[in-house]
Amino acid sequence: MDIVDAQVHFNRFGALESGLAAMDAVGVSALLYDEYWQFDEHSRILPGYELPNGAFRHVFPLAEAASLLHPERFAYLVRFNRRDPALETMIATVNTMPQRKAIRVVPWTDEGFAQFGEGADDPVFKAAQRHGVPIFVLLPGRTNLLRRYLRKFPDVPVIVDHCGVELQPGRLHDDARSGFSDVLALAAYPNVSLKWTHAPRLSDGPYPYPDVLTMLLRVVDAFGRERVMWGSDTTQTRGHHSWAEALYYIRDTDQLSEDDKRWILGGSLRKVLNWPAPASMEGGPAETT
Repeated sequence: MDIVDAQVHFNRFGALESGLAAMDAVGVSALLYDEYWQFDEHSRILPGYELPNGAFRHVFPLAEAASLLHPERFAYLVRFNRRDPALETMIATVNTMPQRKAIRVVPWTDEGFAQFGEGADDPVFKAAQRHGVPIFVLLPGRTNLLRRYLRKFPDVPVIVDHCGVELQPGRLHDDARSGFSDVLALAAYPNVSLKWTHAPRLSDGPYPYPDVLTMLLRVVDAFGRERVMWGSDTTQTRGHHSWAEALYYIRDTDQLSEDDKRWILGGSLRKVLNWPAPASMEGGPAETT
């Protein structure tokens, strides 16, 4: 099966060869590389540098290098500050640079959720719509802030990060406390997908996380399997569970069909990001109408 992880801060493995060996050991064919070193004193994600107007320009040297060396194993996403004077041009690069596939918006690192909810990221979404660029958005417990963008920019593929909820154990099943009903309601927007990352951290118990699997089945019912994508974020979650545990509770369950698994574990990400599987890969998602 072509298994593609929708989020790994791969640079945090250290040497490229170490990370590739870990991928092979777990059975991950490819992954979306989200380069993250640390935060600076202003809570900005490094690496990057400040521009004369105060905007912060992120750079992605290790993700670019890995994707050029191993295009069959890696694609990567980028972050752009809404105040960058070259914003339009830089968003256009997502469809021109090899293996650069999407933007990630993390509002709390860029002047806060309030400004995002008031439309501060309109320039990002407007340029993304013009250039056909998908956007991942991290809005834990605040997915309602996304609705104005979904109405205004219906042609932008939007992926909601980390199940859309705050990462607090044992709360996912309780819609009133977790806000998960708000996440499920986003299924009404056909351009929205849900990234199923960090889910084991939401469980009340150990592997194989039956309560989390129950919620995943609800997600598939709401969004359809072609709009749900698995990710591990393993370098951030390995203190709680292993990369294998993040994957195998889905891969090995009998509550999802093999076609369901092919979509969730790679096919949906490849479809949304327009990232075809290598010709050597067999057993991709079934064609649907």
